[in-house]
Amino acid sequence: MHSLAIIADNSCALRKEYRERFGVDGIIYGTITYPDGHTEFGDLDYERITPEDYFKSISKKAMYKTACANIDQMINVMEPFAKEGKDIVFLTISSALSGTYNFGIKAAEQIKAKYPNIAVYVVDSQRYASALALLVQEACLRRDEGKSAKETADWLEANKNCFHQMGMMDDLYFLARTGRIAKAKAFFGTMAGVKPMGEFSSCGLTEAIGKAKGTKNALDATIAYMQDRIIDPDKHIVFIAHSLREKEALYLQGRIQEVIKPKEIICLPLDQTSGANMGPGLCAAFFYGKPITADLAEEKAVITNILNQK
Repeated sequence: MHSLAIIADNSCALRKEYRERFGVDGIIYGTITYPDGHTEFGDLDYERITPEDYFKSISKKAMYKTACANIDQMINVMEPFAKEGKDIVFLTISSALSGTYNFGIKAAEQIKAKYPNIAVYVVDSQRYASALALLVQEACLRRDEGKSAKETADWLEANKNCFHQMGMMDDLYFLARTGRIAKAKAFFGTMAGVKPMGEFSSCGLTEAIGKAKGTKNALDATIAYMQDRIIDPDKHIVFIAHSLREKEALYLQGRIQEVIKPKEIICLPLDQTSGANMGPGLCAAFFYGKPITADLAEEKAVITNILNQK
């Protein structure tokens, strides 16, 4: 059996220290076009701009455009591992959000044609940001346990629908600017303190499944929702992602540690690539739990019951 390389795209939200800790072998970088028109590779480690400056600029109506890596760029990252005789598992951001998965499939075909003894699996995570980070970390664990590329990819495919998001998105004006809600709804929702509560759908998009009134209610509802949905927290890491909501994220971290008691909590700013599309105002927990239902019926019922008690 060949040794195994784990590769992810740059929406995986893993800073360098965590990539090194988990043993991520490679990152495939897409690009970001800045408001002034120049384009750079995604800054996964926030080396060229701080998260605070980045999200503050977005809150002041700056817009950033993201694009996935092309096939040649993907081959350039994959091929050195194939030359070494390593099989490859490449995890991508949800295909509902990006063309990365489709390009990855084409790159994998070229690698396999040139190196027929190498196995290459491209996994559509149907997730983004810290949920993708969790899947990457789980892939690294299975590699370290001696699992093959096929065994690792099979586990990811069988379990990816168990990775949840729950938390609030409270910059309604950004949602209005990107056409996701009406401007009037953003204005009156902000005045009323409405906090949409998001969860992943089975097709890989985030859907608002409830609306809390006020920040504390939203964060406390997140804890209650996690209690209902999470599985074996002592065996799994919980990620928290935020964009200009550090105070809220630290409160959520403390409550999760107190109530959920997971194996570990990693709290990081939302990655730059995902942040260009999510914007400021996110504070959410990402965790492993019960499989998400096809129509989110169970999840909607759970959060509705929780919010009705507030």
